[in-house]
Amino acid sequence: MTVEVLGSVLGTAIQGQIVGQVITPCIESPILIGRTNSSVAMEELNMTHDTGSLTDMRNAYMIAAGVIAGLYILCAVILSVGVREKRESSELRSDEPVAFFQGLKLVMNHGAYIKLIAGFLFTSLAFMLLEGNFALFCTYTLGFRNAFQNILLAIMLSATLTIPFWQWFLTHFGKKTAVYVGISSAIPFLILVAVLDSNLIITYIVAVAAGISVAAAFLLPWSMLPDVIDDFKLQHPESHGHEAIFFSFYVFFTKFASGVSLGISTLSLHFAGYQTRGCSQPSEVNFTLKMLVSAVPVGLILLGLFLFKLYPIDEEKRRKNKKALQDLREDSNSSSESDNTELASIV
Repeated sequence: MTVEVLGSVLGTAIQGQIVGQVITPCIESPILIGRTNSSVAMEELNMTHDTGSLTDMRNAYMIAAGVIAGLYILCAVILSVGVREKRESSELRSDEPVAFFQGLKLVMNHGAYIKLIAGFLFTSLAFMLLEGNFALFCTYTLGFRNAFQNILLAIMLSATLTIPFWQWFLTHFGKKTAVYVGISSAIPFLILVAVLDSNLIITYIVAVAAGISVAAAFLLPWSMLPDVIDDFKLQHPESHGHEAIFFSFYVFFTKFASGVSLGISTLSLHFAGYQTRGCSQPSEVNFTLKMLVSAVPVGLILLGLFLFKLYPIDEEKRRKNKKALQDLREDSNSSSESDNTELASIV
């Protein structure tokens, strides 16, 4: 998870610093120019704005995309070449193919998994709304048009550096406690950034503090997924090979939250009267941005934490499951060795 957040930091740094070097010309709102000749004024602005800057911006995006795509390919090659899957002895003895739909039915009927992905869905949606609208919030509501990429970089660097702390915290206090402390710690800072007046230093402080919660949101739900798989194996000891279903649907709900976040943001800003590339925005847009980065994420985080409360695998049950699973593996290995011994004696 540290490497994943580090990759996000690299992406943020690469794109933010390359694109941030190019200044995009903004267009004054026709309301500020005058309502009578607004269409004529807009036409004149569109004809006279600096098209060269737009070309530079397009080139900057292409360069950043090329660098990130190169890193993506490099990491994919390292993964495919450097990682080899190891199957357990119980799986090696089972020649029956895994039925996908039967496995899907078993997975979706596992209560702990449903509660975990439900809580993960709402907390992911909260942080994706914050992430997706933070640039616009910094640009128009706070007025930091040329600093938002550095603020976002501060969030990601803070998240990267605090992941080891959350790893230590969950090993000492349990994963459910870490989820509540880590994710809920974002709430006061989300409220603070929307309530206080525009101040760059305070914004950086809030960004660093919010990064601590982002680290918890990255690490903790994923660290709980293996516990759900262990619990599933104990309840269905004869069923093997369903781990891919657990992980793929977990990723699916992440992407689903991303799509929902994009839809909510786009529709909300559209109805508020957002002006594309405007130098300023109507007050309704500023209010909407405050809601999208503060009130709505706070509500989603509270709902997600309530669902995590229903998650049944606490630290005590996790230890019991781990011990029971270890006993099953030892029994499986001992039976396999005895079968090999009998076969050797027969030969």
